[in-house]
Amino acid sequence: MKKVSLSTLLAVDVIALAIVWLMPSAPAGMPVRRIFLVILAAAALFLIFMLGRSRTTQPHAKVAGIEPVSRINPAQYLTRNGMVCPGGDGRCRVTFLLEDDSKVELSLSARQAGALAVGMRGTLIFRNAVFLSFRPD
Repeated sequence: MKKVSLSTLLAVDVIALAIVWLMPSAPAGMPVRRIFLVILAAAALFLIFMLGRSRTTQPHAKVAGIEPVSRINPAQYLTRNGMVCPGGDGRCRVTFLLEDDSKVELSLSARQAGALAVGMRGTLIFRNAVFLSFRPD
């Protein structure tokens, strides 16, 4: 059975909410339309909450490459020997190789990337394009 993503469910829920909203209300009796609107709105809020908390866990991921991203920061700093150097944002682009031979590129701070080395294997946890953690095996 194919797994349906939360974003697909949210899209279907919003479309159903729009259809019920545009549907004419019943002339008398139970407020069926209002009940459906409340249920669909609650489902949409729940799905938005779950989308924010969803994360991907990839066991046995391998660090394939670490390269610094040279974005120049307009701030300057003095080195220990007194030279004025342009600032950098200290970001690195780390490439992870997953079990199915697909690659994931994530932007990490220099501090996060400093704990990694090319060839390390472990469990990678990320949300969309945001790095959360890497636990070595």
